[in-house]
Amino acid sequence: MKLLVFGASGGTGRLLVDEALEQGHTVTAFARDPAKIRQVHDHLRVARGDILDAASVDAAVAGQDGVLSALGTRLPIKVILAIIAATQIIVHAVDLSRLLRLLVEVGITILSILLLSRRTTVISDGTRNIVRAMERDHIRRFVCESSLGVGDSKWKMGFIHNLVGIPLFLRNVFADKEAQEKIIEASAIDWVIVRPTVLTNGPKRGVYRAGADIGNWFVPSKISRADVAAFMLEQITSATYVRKTPGLAD
Repeated sequence: MKLLVFGASGGTGRLLVDEALEQGHTVTAFARDPAKIRQVHDHLRVARGDILDAASVDAAVAGQDGVLSALGTRLPIKVILAIIAATQIIVHAVDLSRLLRLLVEVGITILSILLLSRRTTVISDGTRNIVRAMERDHIRRFVCESSLGVGDSKWKMGFIHNLVGIPLFLRNVFADKEAQEKIIEASAIDWVIVRPTVLTNGPKRGVYRAGADIGNWFVPSKISRADVAAFMLEQITSATYVRKTPGLAD
């Protein structure tokens, strides 16, 4: 099959490309910066483009048999760490009262995280372009990576993510994913929205749980990106989860 992978330079996206090539598919990796696609293979083509540019998305989608998306946004971790380091230098170099020390150490850090992780609509807007291109070219199967904790799977990421990770770090990312899922669900294509729990860089084990009952309010769970990629590739030809939102955990 001819498969198109969006988010091909990301953690799951790279593994999707590898897994698809290993299975004998012809793969197009969509990337804003082709230099980030490090794989070299006779059946791999790299398409330069921007998901917010409908014309480049249309060109990449044309002629494909199926489309997979591992689109995501990255927090500016290096900037946040630099701010944390700067606050530590300040509180150790300047004689501050206990209250001011707390405000500098904690307040500035939290404020910077909230500002740097402010909401964008890149994922949802880009997905709208993908869906429209697929509908126009009558390409049926779309497999999209979202996340547990989105939609009707809220509060299923374990207490740490439910109470700290999502509200503080991922609130706006999840809001964009919510919008993304609604765009996909309203489409006329045969979609599968895969909702993995906390992602790891572990090896592919081929052993995981999938379905509507994945996740727990209190107990955390995890899944390797390699297993997520393998599961997503299965959905290209399987009818089990068409127009469904299976959770995924090990």
